[in-house]
Amino acid sequence: MATKSREQQPIDAYLASVKDPVARKTLGALRLQLRKLLPGATETISYRMPAFKVDGEVVAGFAFFKSHCGYYPFSGGVVPALKSELEGYSTSKSGVTFQPDEPLPAKLVKRLVQARLAEIATGGKKPAAASKSALITARVTDSAVKDATGRDWKTWMRALDAAGAAELNHKQLVALVAREVESGWWQQSIAVAYEQARGKRVVGETATTGFQVGVVRTLPMTVPALWDLVSKQAERWLGPGATLKLEPGKGYEVPKRRGAPGVRGELRVVKPEQRLRMTWQPDDWKKPATLQLTLVPKARGASLHVHMEKLPDAKAREAMREHWSKVLEKLAKA
Repeated sequence: MATKSREQQPIDAYLASVKDPVARKTLGALRLQLRKLLPGATETISYRMPAFKVDGEVVAGFAFFKSHCGYYPFSGGVVPALKSELEGYSTSKSGVTFQPDEPLPAKLVKRLVQARLAEIATGGKKPAAASKSALITARVTDSAVKDATGRDWKTWMRALDAAGAAELNHKQLVALVAREVESGWWQQSIAVAYEQARGKRVVGETATTGFQVGVVRTLPMTVPALWDLVSKQAERWLGPGATLKLEPGKGYEVPKRRGAPGVRGELRVVKPEQRLRMTWQPDDWKKPATLQLTLVPKARGASLHVHMEKLPDAKAREAMREHWSKVLEKLAKA
């Protein structure tokens, strides 16, 4: 018991040094979650931040900075490999940053941990990011999946076909793969790869948020100035004639104009100089999508992340990618 207590002391001291009470509480909860996910891990301090080691390898770390928290898998491959699941967050190749009052969802933390464990288990063979293709089978090599699960992609497709996977929904498909694969990361990857290969899922579609898309641009202005633009000049990014009152629960409308349908929606989350979350429903859509704008300070300006999810189909996804790319381009030139 004494040894366990001594191993925990560095992280205890780190958390005690965090002056922001919200950040301290958030990181404390993250620490407890990592303990549950990694029951045999050693708690330590690595690169001046709390970290969890498994068999000598750091699996996860976290830290607090002046205004935000960070999660770090101590790998350059994990965050790029989970790019689609991290849309809407500020990321780098090595980590994910988030606000103290908006902790990372438990499921996302679990996925980050699983991905890092899978990477370690395969001897450092990292599932590569979707630089050339968003298809799982193009991003993760045959040798990587075979080393980790015992089968290459072609063998997995045949085995799942034989097991009747074509008739299963995503949850049932993951459960089927789980009979042979322990890693949650590989369970999801194999399930999605099968759905893509058999036309059950297309690029840009996820199991929980449907079709989604993200666009980001760094603008030559400070975060306060960017927030002022977003909050007081809605016409510049929502469209001509748009009115917006920044209060959760308030509706808004963008009038129909030539070549563009009208849009309506409702504000859901307003975090001044940080984040704006709302619904987005053009006249010709049956259901609303979710639109989120996130402001992130940069060394030379501020970046505006635009993320949409629950889009109706792949066509709408590409239309929104083009739409928001043009909007950000205009803002950058203004």
